[in-house]
Amino acid sequence: MLRDEGMSAIEMFNWRYGVNGMASDKKGTFSILQKTVEQKDPDGFEEALRACFPIQHWDGVCELLAEALVADWHFRHEDIALAIQDLKCACAVEALEQRAASNPDYLEWDENHALARKCTWALADIGSDAAKQALERLSKSDILVVRGFAQKRIDNWHLEISRKGG
Repeated sequence: MLRDEGMSAIEMFNWRYGVNGMASDKKGTFSILQKTVEQKDPDGFEEALRACFPIQHWDGVCELLAEALVADWHFRHEDIALAIQDLKCACAVEALEQRAASNPDYLEWDENHALARKCTWALADIGSDAAKQALERLSKSDILVVRGFAQKRIDNWHLEISRKGG
């Protein structure tokens, strides 16, 4: 059977990556994400993220998302930052800080730094001491708009306390 003849997106993905149970079991879903990260497969990674949303807090998922956030072989950085924010992944603080300070090449055109904004929101929602320290470092960024995003999250830290995970 040709890849796109009568197969759903999930069936095509399972066929392509040889993984069963994508939507029905978390172990299968997580193994798909791991496989696409290991293979540095941008198309597969995008399909896996789309099929796996909403991402759930499985063992190892935060570490995998943090690894993918700083990688430059895919085009889903904003989705990853949002997933990290939703999960309040404390292990992703360093990755969020690194990515807020540097756009991947495909986003160099974005003078508004939407990815950096998402990263600063994720740091604020993680809410740990380490996340606040990362925001404080970002508030001294050479990039004016990033500096502003970070400072706003610091200024609103106590107003947004109900959102924080840490």
